[in-house]
Amino acid sequence: MLLYKVTRSAILCAVALMALPLLASARPKATNPQVEKQSIVLDAPATLNGTTLKPGKYEVVIDGNQVKFEQDGQTVVQAPCDWKTMPFKSQYDSTTYSAQHVLQELEFEGSNKALEVM
Repeated sequence: MLLYKVTRSAILCAVALMALPLLASARPKATNPQVEKQSIVLDAPATLNGTTLKPGKYEVVIDGNQVKFEQDGQTVVQAPCDWKTMPFKSQYDSTTYSAQHVLQELEFEGSNKALEVM
């Protein structure tokens, strides 16, 4: 009878220890894992979605297929966007403009993805 209780207790302890990692990994997931934040510095005025962005540092918040440019905690402009994969990693942050100074693309240092803004 004593051997039965010891074996049963050992089995219950083993099951509890194996279940512990499952319980720890069952925490709630982030509400939107696609949100990404980057910083970028614009050296010249740029236009995006009809809004002129002054030169300066901006927080770029990418949420799915939307990008927001924030400065001092305020949203300056929001526009549609899409990621594209480049065959290389960017060596530095860079921006691409049209001839009319419309912001078209952002590349972030160390990433092989470029953000096309529309």
